[in-house]
Amino acid sequence: MFPQISIKRHIFLLGLLCIVSVNAFCQISISHPVERMIFQRNNSNQAPINIAGTYYSSVDRIDARVVAQQGGTTTAWTTIQTNPSNGYFYGTLTATGGWYSLEVRAYKDNVLIDTKTLQKVGVGEVFAIAGQSNAQGGAGVSTPATDDRVNSINYSDNLTDYNRLPIGFSKMVGDSGKIGPFHYVPWAWGKLGDLLASKLGVPILFYGAGHGGTSSENWSKSAQGLPYNGESWKRQDLGAPYRALENSVAYYGSLTGLRGVLWHQGESDAETFFIPYYENIRNVINKTRENTEHSTLAWIVARVSRNPEPHDGPIFGQNTLISGFNNDPNYPAIPNVFAGPNTDNINGSANRTDGIHFDTYAGQIEFANAWNASLDNNFFTTSTPMMASPLLAVTLTCNPASPSIPISLNAPAGYSKYAWSNRQNTVSESVGFNYSGCCQYTNIPPVGYENLNWRTLDSVATVNVSAARIAANVRKASKKVLFSPVIDLTGFALATNPTFTVSATQVRPNQNLTLTGASCNGSYVWSTGASGNPLTFAPAATAAYSVQCKTLHCISSASSPQSVVVSSCFPNSLSLNGSVNAAESAYASKQSIQSNQSIQLSGKIDYNAKTKVELLPGFEAKAGAVFKAFILGCD
Repeated sequence: MFPQISIKRHIFLLGLLCIVSVNAFCQISISHPVERMIFQRNNSNQAPINIAGTYYSSVDRIDARVVAQQGGTTTAWTTIQTNPSNGYFYGTLTATGGWYSLEVRAYKDNVLIDTKTLQKVGVGEVFAIAGQSNAQGGAGVSTPATDDRVNSINYSDNLTDYNRLPIGFSKMVGDSGKIGPFHYVPWAWGKLGDLLASKLGVPILFYGAGHGGTSSENWSKSAQGLPYNGESWKRQDLGAPYRALENSVAYYGSLTGLRGVLWHQGESDAETFFIPYYENIRNVINKTRENTEHSTLAWIVARVSRNPEPHDGPIFGQNTLISGFNNDPNYPAIPNVFAGPNTDNINGSANRTDGIHFDTYAGQIEFANAWNASLDNNFFTTSTPMMASPLLAVTLTCNPASPSIPISLNAPAGYSKYAWSNRQNTVSESVGFNYSGCCQYTNIPPVGYENLNWRTLDSVATVNVSAARIAANVRKASKKVLFSPVIDLTGFALATNPTFTVSATQVRPNQNLTLTGASCNGSYVWSTGASGNPLTFAPAATAAYSVQCKTLHCISSASSPQSVVVSSCFPNSLSLNGSVNAAESAYASKQSIQSNQSIQLSGKIDYNAKTKVELLPGFEAKAGAVFKAFILGCD
């Protein structure tokens, strides 16, 4: 059970755009994608964009389109869902590679009721960076991106804490920019992003999972969950160094898709023979493919060993991963591993002041140029990208028996682990840590990032919660994570139990009956199928009526029924007044009738009583009216 929570800080930006009240300023909000999210394209230059959000009033159609901002093609308005339910809408829209704004429209009965826009969403190329310090970078010189289309998660945390991983994206800027989930500086990747965006004409997204000072053995054993001999600062107790790569490919990669892993590591393997190097990295490659459930996930392996002198072991190991070793069946080329740059050839103090790291602008430019040359047309046409996963379906039911936790949410069964969120992380829960030499760096996710606090509930597919912004994710046995849309249920209300009155317990044929409801906090739904309050109609036959109360997400139990007889024969005496302006059904009584009605020129009425028909002062039948009285009674 979740606690009652007041969210005071880190409210997700979209939540600030809508004020939900009786007179709502907005009828929908977009929760997915978030600003600057980039979806991996396929080799036909297309990607399905997952689009989801919350509706705050009744809608029956959601349309979407993307509008080209730089590259790409504006799409036509496309219906992505009709009659959304469970508190959210969800659908997909296919777009070609490019940088877009996303527009979403909501309709009710073909009337446009709201439009929402995300300013920047991309279809392009997504990479995870892994390796050691020349992959991760360090404090000092960095070469940020100048192209607006080059993006990263501007957050890093060396604890690789599952609960601290925000969902948000930013332009890769400045020395202080991050490449989440692990890198705390842009290093040379901003320059590479610029080169790729210019060459390919699409936006670029990087995930950072390199870990300085790590060896191939560290990577292999941490990928397998095995202990290794290493310094305490490597935090193998937290799954490092592999955990950040797992989070990049299996957590974030599920949301955006992924072209492949850019691998730059070998400086810490100077004494490693090529066979163990090959086997170690093969283990890591296999684990990423297992975690992503994408058996052909591309790896682009750089040839790197300089520390500060070059070394044959890692270079031969890297080449064996790419090409195999002398046709030896024990050491074949690993499928879908591509040749990255040979960065050992980028040498000299102008490029590496310490002989190891690319810690100069010149060195980083050469590094980026070398990577750009390796990521050529052959790579993009022969690698098989992993596409973004569909969002997880969640069903909502109302729980009136527990008004303090009135919302019941259910995720599909059969997953290894479930996590639910009903709030944003606090500042202390959000802080990411990183270290470089003497210093510790801290950071928190930027404003606008979705910074959910996940509560892992062991194998619990269903939770009962109070009103909040709610999301779920599930972890498969492979460790791939699937996400539900974030559903804004802060305005959730159970339906109250209504009552109603009837204008009469008996009416004549064709005579109007009025049902008047009360005590409903939503809309009235009558047993006739009609809505509205009061409800006036002419019943065709004797029937029992009831009413329910419907809020946006819930409907109450039916009220106690009330029967209304349709017959001209009344068991009791009648006292009639008012005007008769047209032909009406007869009044008949098993006892007597008294009347001071005024029968107008066009009026027509019959009275039939068992004992008497008494015309009181004020009764009149105007010339041309048709009036008859009988002393017969009725059955």
